[in-house]
Amino acid sequence: MDLSNYKINKSRVYTKEQELADQIYFYFGKKIKFPMIMRFIKTKGYQAIYEIWQEVKNSNPLNRESLFLWKVGQSKINY
Repeated sequence: MDLSNYKINKSRVYTKEQELADQIYFYFGKKIKFPMIMRFIKTKGYQAIYEIWQEVKNSNPLNRESLFLWKVGQSKINY
């Protein structure tokens, strides 16, 4: 068994905030950049971004990314 061509993907998840950002990043098919999602989590808070993401997942709109970004922009919570 030759393992010379096998790549190990390093996880960039170290905190619960990064884990949430990683889930959102892959949910939207990498259309919203990871650092942008992390900035949203840091400025709006973990719970607020999680709730917005769940609303978008449950509503199943035509353009999920735009709805997510709009809801984040409309959120009045800032840390």
